[in-house]
Amino acid sequence: MSNHLFERVLNLSAFNADSRAALSTLHAHFGGEFPDCSLALLLVRGQAPGRCRLAGLIGPDGTEHVPNIDPIGEQHTLPLFADALAARIADGTAAHVVEVPPAQRGSPLAEILFSPATVLAVPIANSGEHTHWLAFGSTLAHRFDRADLERVMLHVNLAASLIVRPLALRALTQETERQRREIEGLADIQKLLLPDNPQIRGLEYAVHWQPAATAAGDYYELTNISRFAPPEFSHPSADMWGVIVGDVSGHGAAAAMETVQFDAILRTYRANGLPGPAPVISYVNKYFFSRRNRGHFMSAFATSYRPDTRTLLYLSAGHPPLLRRSGDSVELVGEGDQIPLGVLRDHEYRNNSIRVERGETLVLYTDGIVEARDARGVMFGIDRLKALVAAGADDPETLLQDVVAQVHAHQDSAIGADDQTLVVLKITE
Repeated sequence: MSNHLFERVLNLSAFNADSRAALSTLHAHFGGEFPDCSLALLLVRGQAPGRCRLAGLIGPDGTEHVPNIDPIGEQHTLPLFADALAARIADGTAAHVVEVPPAQRGSPLAEILFSPATVLAVPIANSGEHTHWLAFGSTLAHRFDRADLERVMLHVNLAASLIVRPLALRALTQETERQRREIEGLADIQKLLLPDNPQIRGLEYAVHWQPAATAAGDYYELTNISRFAPPEFSHPSADMWGVIVGDVSGHGAAAAMETVQFDAILRTYRANGLPGPAPVISYVNKYFFSRRNRGHFMSAFATSYRPDTRTLLYLSAGHPPLLRRSGDSVELVGEGDQIPLGVLRDHEYRNNSIRVERGETLVLYTDGIVEARDARGVMFGIDRLKALVAAGADDPETLLQDVVAQVHAHQDSAIGADDQTLVVLKITE
């Protein structure tokens, strides 16, 4: 007997259909113990005492009369019963038998249950709640008198849990897929905001941008700003340009939303004649605040370059320093400069200035590069990055690919635990 029961349980555990098939599967499973019985699933979660809603019904012959759909958020549309039989079935939290006298067999719930003479009511537990009753109905009086109620309750709840598990997994999978599509939509929008290979005379560059998840908290902007040049600007073969590399704390969809907001605010800025990135970052920081306290802040390294004076104006808002390669030497620029965005609303950022010569290389990056870890937890580190930049190729694309390859080898993956951005700039004029 026990082996036969286990085979039935084993078969039940293979259930992988939808909720509509669940009640029919349970009806077939218990058909050996309770032949020629109807089976109803009655929802009591969220209902007043003595009331229930019909969530599914299988006739004595196995015909489905009310599909077990029970959609979340639409349970109020299920048929409601509040008669005497409903109150007797949905009573307490123990399995029990309800004898239905002839006078009650015409009540609304009794008619739905094929006018049974007796009903076996079994409470169903789900995720720590008493959510449903499973009601077996029979036209034979005393049909369930010999039933071991405790055993039946355990058996029914075991069977129900084996059915609910794949249903819950299916629902989780569907919700995960829905969220994935939404995040991919956000990531697609984010990618549209990235620069599209702007043409800048006098500058060669290469960019690596790799989210740790579908969407990223890393941001970069690289743009020709000659249209905003002061009247005295003049250079026959080089443009003015600006670069911003930013990193929102954390990564994923929430951080990506912050970068989208940052970009939207940035594009509302109108040049006011003040030079360099400081007025731009001060403006964005002011409006980067929402009405509530932020859950994130954003670091940024921002620069602007005038080729006629060879002046690089820059600021580091809590961001890792820029690497400047001149000849064989590499120095850090802007280390520990100013506070991140989103900390103080009215903070006024200030420009710093260095002279940059033709042939020099500048490297900007986010901390996902230098904090990439190997299997032992050892970080890639700023010293290793400096050494690679010092010994690297003159061509920005080659240098970038060499550094990225070393980072991937270090973390043993093309995708790190954090978003990774690397921008290599070479002054050619």
